[in-house]
Amino acid sequence: MSVCTTTQLVREAMAGAPREPIDVTIVLPAYNEADTIEGSYDEIVSVMDPTELDYELIFVDDGSTDGTWQAVVALAGRDRRVRGIRHRRNAGKASALANGFAFARGSIVATCDADMQYDPNDIVRIIEKTCEDFDAVSARKVIRRDPLSKRLPSKFFNFFVRKTMGVQLHDMNAGLKAYRLEAARELVRYGYGELHRFFVVILALKGFSIGEVPVESRPRTKGKSKYGLERYLRGAMDFLTVFFLSGYLERPLHLFGGLAVMFLGFAGLIVAYALVAWLTVGIGSGAGSLLDLSATLGVSGVLLLVLGLVAEMINNLEQRSIPKGKVSEVIGIDRRMEEPSAQMVAVERRGPGAGVTLLDGDQMIPRRPLAGAAGREAGE
Repeated sequence: MSVCTTTQLVREAMAGAPREPIDVTIVLPAYNEADTIEGSYDEIVSVMDPTELDYELIFVDDGSTDGTWQAVVALAGRDRRVRGIRHRRNAGKASALANGFAFARGSIVATCDADMQYDPNDIVRIIEKTCEDFDAVSARKVIRRDPLSKRLPSKFFNFFVRKTMGVQLHDMNAGLKAYRLEAARELVRYGYGELHRFFVVILALKGFSIGEVPVESRPRTKGKSKYGLERYLRGAMDFLTVFFLSGYLERPLHLFGGLAVMFLGFAGLIVAYALVAWLTVGIGSGAGSLLDLSATLGVSGVLLLVLGLVAEMINNLEQRSIPKGKVSEVIGIDRRMEEPSAQMVAVERRGPGAGVTLLDGDQMIPRRPLAGAAGREAGE
């Protein structure tokens, strides 16, 4: 597909949507990837510039302990399309992506790992696929460069989720994805744990349209994988979370109330059995135990019912879901604003008299101080 066709497809697909300053945002989560930040930037720019799309790169440093943030700051100093977010600590990939989504300005938001294991040309392909009337598109690694110890568990995990959730995706954990902005913003509230594996599944269960693009992964040449065997246990726990959220997020009383009715029903049956036994054969040695069990079930049922009502009240509270509290520094982002500023931002650390300064070209525009913020600038 030609460069002009790609640009036309993106802009036609966004016609009628809320206006955003640019066409595409590419979010790149990174954890101790100092050796690959500049290489990722060079590769992506080399394929995105010919498309004539207006785009930005948001690097999210997830609490790295090497020179990852310094590499991002250096890139932002050379190219104003580069923006950065730094977490105070390693909060996980889901949080990194959610913060990127929260501050994205593009009508289409693509995600790609900063480890250079994806061909940057596939970013353009996945953007094109999103324009074909899809809300979210995931890469499907048809050729993987990972060891067998990673490929086999991944195949089983994808098969299990596909069958149990009914979502026809073949690679849930692919780092290369693209979303329309409204779909990406829908995922901000799920930026915790390791729910990033289920982002497209969550959207599918919410009624968004999804698609896939076959890609070939590349071998990692720098750095090392940040995931071990523990990710499979975490993935199982996150699956239970998604199962609950997909069915009962907006109606928790249906789950807890159903369990309460079941417990109270069992308690009633036990009481009825004990009563019949007492009327027919007299009080036996086990009657006390049965009554104790029925009382326990009855109390449990009442507690579950109350828990369901409390969950309903919490569900109906208006809450801000953007996980900004995990962010320590930013570049090119005014994190006080719901819609991020196009101007450069220097955020100072905590201390007397500190605040946020917007950098508009060479002119520094003082802003009102942030409560409790001060220190050194995050970058210019």
